[in-house]
Amino acid sequence: MLDTYAWTQPGLTSRFPVVDVASEQRRHLITRGLLLDWAATAAPADHAAAAAAATAGRALRAFDRQAPLTDLHARAYLLDAFRDFDDQDEDDDPHPHDCAGRCAGTGEVPTVLTWEHHGDDCYTAVHQEPIPCVGGPAAHAPDCSTCGGHGVTYAAGYRELCLDGRIADDDPVVPQEA
Repeated sequence: MLDTYAWTQPGLTSRFPVVDVASEQRRHLITRGLLLDWAATAAPADHAAAAAAATAGRALRAFDRQAPLTDLHARAYLLDAFRDFDDQDEDDDPHPHDCAGRCAGTGEVPTVLTWEHHGDDCYTAVHQEPIPCVGGPAAHAPDCSTCGGHGVTYAAGYRELCLDGRIADDDPVVPQEA
């Protein structure tokens, strides 16, 4: 929370050039409001804490450019904003963000599939598209019927990536029938 507070202070954003200040400010408002709401819930007799939580909810509504609400609805808006924010952080990605296959969690890797041959073993990338990530550096089956285990095919001045025999490091090599 202290980092969030530091990032959102006016005049300090140049020290953190890669930070999305607006989202950090929103995160700060949500965190501050939830802490105040928790304090108000823990001490129901403390009306000042409840008022502060409602004020924090209204501040978040103002930041989101929404109309102000009553005290109870402002506190409920804080909880809804947190739940929405928390849902965004859930890991629905097929792979971890630091996947060894370099997909950054998306499950797809942009890969050059076709290279044009210019002579003297000089190839230029021609066609790239996303292919499924196998979770690590893709090995190729040694008995692939398409490429013979090399991982690429050659045809009329082009070299193309063979996707038929790709295997992950943890998958067993299963011979393909020809």
